[in-house]
Amino acid sequence: MILIKKTVVSTILLGCFLLFLPMVNAQSPRKLIREANELINLELYDEAIEKLTPLIQKEHPEALLLKGFALMAQEKMDQAISVLEKTMPNYPLENGKNVAAIEAHFYLGQAYRLNENPDKALKEFEKLKQVVVDKQLKADIEQEIQYCLNMKELMAHPVSIRIEHLGEVLNSKYEDHSPITLYDESTIYFTSTRPINEDDNEGAYFENIFVSHWRNNGWTKPKVLKIPGYKNVNRATVGLTPDGQGLIFFQNDGLNGALFISRKTFDGWGEPEPLPQPVNSGYNETHASFSPDGNTIYFSSERPGGFGGKDIYYSHRLPDGTWGKPINAGENINTEMDEEGPFIHPDNKTLYFSSTGHNSMGGYDIFKSTKTEKGWSKAENIGYPINSPSDDVFYVPTPNGQRVYFSSRKEGTIGQSDLFLLHFPEDNERSMAGGSTHIFNSQNQPAEKAVIYIINSKTNERLGAYKVNPTTGKLVTIIPSFQEYKLLIECEGHQPYSQNFKLGMKDDYKSKNRAIYLPAITLKPKLDNTQDNNNINN
Repeated sequence: MILIKKTVVSTILLGCFLLFLPMVNAQSPRKLIREANELINLELYDEAIEKLTPLIQKEHPEALLLKGFALMAQEKMDQAISVLEKTMPNYPLENGKNVAAIEAHFYLGQAYRLNENPDKALKEFEKLKQVVVDKQLKADIEQEIQYCLNMKELMAHPVSIRIEHLGEVLNSKYEDHSPITLYDESTIYFTSTRPINEDDNEGAYFENIFVSHWRNNGWTKPKVLKIPGYKNVNRATVGLTPDGQGLIFFQNDGLNGALFISRKTFDGWGEPEPLPQPVNSGYNETHASFSPDGNTIYFSSERPGGFGGKDIYYSHRLPDGTWGKPINAGENINTEMDEEGPFIHPDNKTLYFSSTGHNSMGGYDIFKSTKTEKGWSKAENIGYPINSPSDDVFYVPTPNGQRVYFSSRKEGTIGQSDLFLLHFPEDNERSMAGGSTHIFNSQNQPAEKAVIYIINSKTNERLGAYKVNPTTGKLVTIIPSFQEYKLLIECEGHQPYSQNFKLGMKDDYKSKNRAIYLPAITLKPKLDNTQDNNNINN
């Protein structure tokens, strides 16, 4: 399922165009226009423009209008505006009955907004507002006006950032979206509709999950992630388990989709299992994110009973390992429109998500909300130019908040949507860092039964209870930096173990070597009448 939606044209208008075409003297122009419209419905925009070429050369009004729409759908806004402006004299807004004229001006207004010219867009929509009588179309126009007003406000206070396109190695001419990375950014998983076989030029495929690794200061050529299961279904990246060894993905086998998880093994990836009820409900569940300790899951769902469209919910893991009743995240996060792509930051209190509501500047914008004692704070648009008039979704910040992996339809993309990396200024606050070690039992096997606690030495606050990766024995944590901690390990049949350590900040972006590594730990067997702790102070 492609989660990025096209925000180009009102659904009221799409079905009306051919019904109101004026009759032309010859049959062939009308036939060409009908065939071009069918190609546009199939999203074959280049073919549609080629079909219209003989009429475009004669500046046929309907052909120019269709070409303008096709260019908009391809995100070629400058070209679309040029074509639409040329045909506007043929579509005066004299009254509300000329559907073709209303459609032409609506397209032009959207093209101005999508090209980040809210003032020109507002002029078009205000003119439309005076003549349109259809209630749904008037509501669409009011929404467009609000998008423009939001855009003007956000553009007046831009965020200081640098946006890096992730290049032709990762991106393709197809849909590339939903990037997720390991905490140390050494591996990136993402979704693409590119052909699995690079020699195949027949067009976009089902969505598949691809993986690339950071090697020698660059990303390796992406490869399809070989997860067992069904073929010829849409699979899209969603998130990772806190230890990085479990991949959550969306799979659509028919009308509705659900969330699945596959775990890494020595031989590759294990058989995927659906997330249990009540997370999966039989309605569309499209995205999910685990809290750092793995005991809370945040997800988007179209289940009934929400505020409208897709809403964001969360569920807590119960003592028996099952998931509790999902809780709607509430009106400060959810709206009557769509909310998508929740991502809980490793600080366990900042929730990032995308929404077409709130003060979006059009399509999906990225927002954040903070967990407080009174609940979630009111959603805050994270600003321009991070957000654009096009869809901006799947915002995955690094633990220290210095960089963000995300996908967008911003100008300059290679394909329909591309992967980007956002850099904040170096003086931006850095609050989190990664710590890692390996823990083995007395038989030098991964200590999978061990429970690891991390305690703030100053406040005595316990940050969480962790488990190692059962395959490798690796422990990865993301905790506040520049603090002193105690690592406490309890494991049946072994002596308790404790170690004090300081967590600074390591952020070597070029080598992707960012975690603070502690020496590997091998637990000692428990002896009779022995209560000694193995204390090591760093």
